[in-house]
Amino acid sequence: MFKNYFKVALRNLLKHKGFSFINILGLSVGLTCCLLIGLYINEEMSYDTFHENADETYRFTREFMSQDGTTSLHLSRLAPPFGHYLKDYYEGDIEKIGRFLTTSGTIEYGEKLFNETDLAFADPEIVDILTFETLQGNLKEALQKPGSVVLSESLAKKYFGNEDPMGKSIRVFDQAELLVQGVYKDWPDNSSFELNMLGDFSVIEQFYGGRENLLGAWGSNNFTTLFTLTETGSIDGIMDRMEEFLTIQLGENANSWTRLHVQKLTDIHLHSNLSDELGENSDITYVYIFTSIAVLILLIACINYMNLATARSARRAKEVGMRKVFGAGKGNLINQFLTESVVLTLCALLLSVGLTSVILPFFRDFTSLNLEFNLVQNAGLIAIIFGAALLVGVLAGSYPAFYLSAFKPLEVMRGSKGSAPGKSGLLRRVLVVAQFSISVVLIISTVVVVQQLNYMQNKNLGYDKDQMMILNVSQEIGNNFQTFKNELKNIAGVKSAGGSSRVPSGQLLDSQGAQAEVDGQMQPTQVVIKQLQVDPDFVSNYQMEVVAGRNFTDDWQRDSANFILNEKSVEIIGWSSPEDAIGKRMNYGGVAGRVIGVVEDFHFESLQSEIVPVIMANNRSNMRFLSIKIEGQNLRSSVAEIEQKYAEFSPNSPIQYNFLNERFDTLYESESQRSELFTIFSGLAIFLACLGLFGLASFTVAQRGKEISIRKVLGASINQIVSTLSKEFIILVGIAMLLAAPIGWYFMSDWLDGYAYRIGLGALPFIIAGGIALLIAFVTISMQTFKAAFSNPATRLRED
Repeated sequence: MFKNYFKVALRNLLKHKGFSFINILGLSVGLTCCLLIGLYINEEMSYDTFHENADETYRFTREFMSQDGTTSLHLSRLAPPFGHYLKDYYEGDIEKIGRFLTTSGTIEYGEKLFNETDLAFADPEIVDILTFETLQGNLKEALQKPGSVVLSESLAKKYFGNEDPMGKSIRVFDQAELLVQGVYKDWPDNSSFELNMLGDFSVIEQFYGGRENLLGAWGSNNFTTLFTLTETGSIDGIMDRMEEFLTIQLGENANSWTRLHVQKLTDIHLHSNLSDELGENSDITYVYIFTSIAVLILLIACINYMNLATARSARRAKEVGMRKVFGAGKGNLINQFLTESVVLTLCALLLSVGLTSVILPFFRDFTSLNLEFNLVQNAGLIAIIFGAALLVGVLAGSYPAFYLSAFKPLEVMRGSKGSAPGKSGLLRRVLVVAQFSISVVLIISTVVVVQQLNYMQNKNLGYDKDQMMILNVSQEIGNNFQTFKNELKNIAGVKSAGGSSRVPSGQLLDSQGAQAEVDGQMQPTQVVIKQLQVDPDFVSNYQMEVVAGRNFTDDWQRDSANFILNEKSVEIIGWSSPEDAIGKRMNYGGVAGRVIGVVEDFHFESLQSEIVPVIMANNRSNMRFLSIKIEGQNLRSSVAEIEQKYAEFSPNSPIQYNFLNERFDTLYESESQRSELFTIFSGLAIFLACLGLFGLASFTVAQRGKEISIRKVLGASINQIVSTLSKEFIILVGIAMLLAAPIGWYFMSDWLDGYAYRIGLGALPFIIAGGIALLIAFVTISMQTFKAAFSNPATRLRED
């Protein structure tokens, strides 16, 4: 029986090639989108799952609070003593705990110098907590030997080529000689952080001046601290005793200004956006968004099928009547129509698999994700898509199947069925409104996302970031900082240069206790003020506007204890104006001085973060970066001379630099990618909607061919005919726009609330979305209506 259903279904698909082509194309595009988005979501959800104990591995994070109880900073890392004391305190709950400190710097082997990132010094327990596939040596034993290091496979290959790395010596940061005692396989790309080198922890202890000093460094929050639970341990049990632990270690008032939190390892990538993360994380919100987009696109394709199938009911009414006359039951007809629908859907699925294979390399490059598509690795996803395709086939074909099978033979033969729109016509209108509503919502979302991205990229940040070269300061440069900076100023094309502890586009992580003079009394500030250590040229180099007072002078002794604030600091301290702040006493980090200047508020971090209170101190001992302003016309030659000068002052450290514009582009790279993805998928949604509209318009023109011919004979113009045929569809698209506008406004208002600085949600996105939908719909319909309007009426009337 099924074989007969299949043969008839295949015959019908081949007989009605136009109908089949539109539906197979629409469904295949929808399924291809689902496959691509499914691969993207699968990759996002798989981060850190390659670790054997991923589901039982957690990390501690540390939160700091201001005096008013609000969070001033939430770090992904802890101070080193925590990892030591937590193990003993939670002996019954924590099985293993390990710390590692990540850093960057120079690695020297022979005469070769390398600038490296993602280097770490770790407790031996880290190799038990995380999964390392050992290629050579014993990693845990190696990390227990002073002066040892283990390398990733790629790093070992980079340094030693085809040589055996075991037992070779490398020099780290021009300070420590370490012996290579192990090599491990590189981690896959779906890791929320990278560890390309693990050095033994004793190196860090020496850096801090010994183990005792390390265990007293409660303010050095640079250590990622991971742990696993015992069989009887629980996270609730750990958190219930956390306040007591902090009180024991940090004093009675500890819980009023700091807290520890616990986070699952597999939650880091999608559920964590803390300060000082080890890598760039994503957001679970976008997984939900793109899942919704995949479902909506597939829904549009499904609607297309239902629309065209019900529209064709008039042409198949007589077929149904004849089948019933010859004894076919309602069940037989339902099975036949559902078989046709499923066969069509499976054809679309096969085509979508081919399209996915072709498109995937471009999609992989676009998303910068290591996406793979094959039957073995993606068996689960393919099974889901296959099930979805079958479900789509059944659901999309269900209404036509039950609708057509309900026709009564006598009514069909008399011609009373299939000629009038009736319920099927109403359903088609509802479905057209539904799919265009979805399309318009997606277009509105795309326009808003693009507007917000442009706003972030072009907003005045409160300083000049163009042609600003950011140079990492090596230890050798730092020892001769002022001399080196003066040498740079002699280079043609270098306009100015200023040093600082941090640079814009980074994070403001440094803060200390502050007191300020208010109403003649020294009072602690209620909100934490973030610190920037700068030299006298920093403010002028960035062309920050000094709104009150003055900048630092070159007389370091004169301004060594003075401070410059931003306007936000003046506001939270409680001074009435920037002018009122000038000359006021202030203690910061144990340094007593006065406020000599106030600069206009500036955006140091991403626009997703609010402007925070900032204090600038004139401290030349911590110049980690040098910002160099270069004239555009001399950029290449100036950079070449800077590189040469750097090599003279720091021969043992390769130069590291980038440009501030590039840093900000990287900062918004993920938003830019999502914006482009929104645009692509919204375009596909409107394409599918128009594909269905094209099919409906074709059917309408064919059904009303006799009417069109009579109208032409009676003198109707081309424009009148086009208007008559297009009016109903345009009205439906207009209704879709009215329904989509409040939905789009609701979702995009909620999305924009995630940005501290955002565009206003005005009428423009809705006008653009409506205009695009109407224009494309009209063009789609006109392709058929103009063809019908220009046809020869005599030919059609003769055929009828």
